[in-house]
Amino acid sequence: MQYNPVSNLASIQSELEGTWKNFDDVYATLSPHDWSRKFGTTWTYADQPYHLAYFDRMHADYIVKGTNVPVAEQIVFNTINKINEWNAKEFAKKQAGHTYERSLQLMRESRDVVRSLTSKMTDKNLSEKAWNPLLCGWVTKAIMLKSILVHNTGEYYKLWFRTGKKGPMPNPAVVHLRLELMMNFMSLMLNKEAAANKHFTLVWNFDGPGGGAWTFQVHEGQCTVSAVAAEHPNLMITMKPETFQKMVAKMESPVWLMLSGQVKIRGFGAMGAFGKLFPEPPPDKVIIEGPGSFAIG
Repeated sequence: MQYNPVSNLASIQSELEGTWKNFDDVYATLSPHDWSRKFGTTWTYADQPYHLAYFDRMHADYIVKGTNVPVAEQIVFNTINKINEWNAKEFAKKQAGHTYERSLQLMRESRDVVRSLTSKMTDKNLSEKAWNPLLCGWVTKAIMLKSILVHNTGEYYKLWFRTGKKGPMPNPAVVHLRLELMMNFMSLMLNKEAAANKHFTLVWNFDGPGGGAWTFQVHEGQCTVSAVAAEHPNLMITMKPETFQKMVAKMESPVWLMLSGQVKIRGFGAMGAFGKLFPEPPPDKVIIEGPGSFAIG
């Protein structure tokens, strides 16, 4: 299935506004008590808009800076541990008496910063460089804006699931963009030692709105990803895009998803090889080796 690509400035702006509206529609259904309820293992519902606020604001600030980032400030949070530490430092900035209303206010202010920023940009600006402290280093401003979009989409998925899918499902075009990001990200998890002298073909097949198929070709310690479905893979994993999101967010275990039929496997005997080739990275593993090795769309 083909989707309108999220490629130019107007499409990014439109998808951001649509995703933000989805949040607002669901947030409007929450009572004051709901905001204090648990949201995952450590957060409350009030923590999500606060997190969205500082994430979006940081990306907007670095887009404004462009290449004017001193070398001493070119820091990359390139492991799970470092990302967790960054989040912890941001949460530590909350002042005493912080309320869910304040979280919502900060979230809306960050959105306005992004709106104002993009209103002054053109498509030509999208190819300019900006610093992304989260994993990537130097990337384009297009990638910075898409990072905001796919991150918001991932967070909306969590809200959508935990509120019983009260609001609309994410826009298929953005879901597809997020899947593309995750597929390229997963290719970086390749265990090159296990992949040495190995030939392995994997197809991730996503069935439903926003879906698609991606083929991973492992050959002599390297992995390439293409947005097609190979005809005779060693392993094909099929699921709905929303099922993949639940798995990535650790909301349900892969074993349960398979037992319940939400994940279908063709070539089950290759699952062992798959696990060795693409293991979950340890918290201190450097995920992206250097700038320019990762892109979104």
